[in-house]
Formats: sequence, structure tokens, C-alpha cells
Amino acid sequence: MLQTVHLARAANTPASVFGDWRVISLSTDQSATVSFDTKIDDPRYVGRVIHFDTVAINGELTFAIDCQQPAFQPQAAMTLNEAIVKTNGERRFAPVTPVAEDFNLAPLGPQKITPMLVACQKGYLGPNGESLKNWVALLSEDKLVMNWDDNSYVVLQRVKAGDKVTPGFACAGSLSPVEQTICANNELAAWDRSVSDAYKIQIEEQREMDPSDKAALAGMKAAQRAWLAKRNQCQTDAGCLKKSMRDRTFELVSKIQ
Repeated sequence: MLQTVHLARAANTPASVFGDWRVISLSTDQSATVSFDTKIDDPRYVGRVIHFDTVAINGELTFAIDCQQPAFQPQAAMTLNEAIVKTNGERRFAPVTPVAEDFNLAPLGPQKITPMLVACQKGYLGPNGESLKNWVALLSEDKLVMNWDDNSYVVLQRVKAGDKVTPGFACAGSLSPVEQTICANNELAAWDRSVSDAYKIQIEEQREMDPSDKAALAGMKAAQRAWLAKRNQCQTDAGCLKKSMRDRTFELVSKIQ
């Protein structure tokens, strides 16, 4: 668990960190020799929203985040590459030193950031690194990066008033009540996009592994149609729709290599 840092929270945290932030990408170490549960641009993560303020940090990634009375401890400015080494530690194999490029963050490697250690009076935000513990840092006024599970990094974008999330289908033309409900709700639209992305990854992987196995592809498509029929039984119940789409996303990701 994180250690409590006794600081004046608001005074030590740039006000620009506060607010809602949506996950837009997740990167894992492509030079690692082990397979992680966390995937590149994992559909379980991308689209989720985390809220930061002086009272709490909360949201939903693969579990409910509930960091109460967070304390922020700004560190010395360093490059993202330096922060990655301090977070991941050196590898036991070549290349020994991890860099941003290993996480598909190459253009950001030389960028100066000011990591802020996050400690929760109660609850949990994320994992500690090797010598740089759980941290968040601004990449720009509207982008934030933080370390996450399985030596991964999550990039988030500020949620602004009027932002509209596009689901995995077009919100135009003749829509069913279920589709109208999804289009009118950013959280539901984001989960619909997650299901769509996870399903596409599953299909693409199968085609790459054995494009001649038409039965496997047909089975996946039939399973998706069956799930859609079951989801549509929720009608306009937002809670039911979210659970259905969240469960389907997790099920599909569990089958991705």
C-alpha cells in the first residue's frame, strides 16, 4: 500500500491536474520477455474516466479507484525516459535500460515532466515503481500520464464540457431505443466502443493465426450476435447496458493473446 505523505494537498498540486480525465491509450513494455494481463490500448481501460480533486481520486479501470484525501508530492523535473527507468528499474537482459520508445511513447521520451507522487489517506490509486512510487505527471495542459500495473503507462486526456464520445456505430439515421440510449450517454458510448475494439482485436488475431479456419470466425461472429441480442433486452436501462457491455469487454479481452 502507498505510504501517507503529509502535505498541504491543494498547495502542492497544480490546479490543472484537477477534473475529469479520459484514458486514451495504454502502453506496455514491448521489450519484455513475459506476457502481461494488461494489453496495449487495453479496451478495459481506454475510454474510462478518472476524476482528480483534493477530496478524492476516483473512477473505474479494471477495478473501482477510490483514493481518499490524496496527497501529492512533486518531484524534481526529469525527462519521461528518466521517470521510466526510476519506475520500471533496469532489465536483467538487453536492452537493460527501458525507454519511452519501448512503450510506444518515443516522441515523449526527451520531454521534461514533473512527476507527482500520489499517496492516499485511505484507499488506492495505482502501483509503486522501483524508486519512483505511484505518480502522475502533466504532458501538456490537457494530457496526463501515470504509471500503472504490469509496468504500463496510461495516457489520459482532459474531459471538457461538450465532449462527445462516439460509440462503435454511427449515431445517425434510424436508431433503436438501445442505440439512442447509448448515443446519449458518454459512459455507455465509451463502453460500446470498448466492446467493438475488443471484438475487432479478437477477429484480427484469429485471422492472423489461421485465416483458413472459417468455423472459428463464424463461431466468434455468432457469439457476438447472441450477445447483442441479450444486451438489447436491457432496452433503455443504462445500468443494465453498462454491465452487459463491461462484462462483454472483459470476456473478449480474456481471449486476446
